[in-house]
Amino acid sequence: MKREVAENIIAALKGVDLAIDRLNTAVRVIADEAERRKMLKSIFSLVCDLHEQITLPVVKDHPDLHPDLSHMPRRASDPGDEHR
Repeated sequence: MKREVAENIIAALKGVDLAIDRLNTAVRVIADEAERRKMLKSIFSLVCDLHEQITLPVVKDHPDLHPDLSHMPRRASDPGDEHR
């Protein structure tokens, strides 16, 4: 996968993450426990599918783009440094 495509996908996923976080927050105040649990399960499934089907294939080719690692300081020996 070309790096530019991978970067665009990760950037788009960050927007999805923000929307899912807002959705999660909104669903958590549903009073009916059964309804709330059903919706939270759907959100969880969505997040897992996005991670497995989109994030993992992208970071396989470009590990330095992993969204959970972007806030961490890099070491010279870390994989992906050749792209810097």
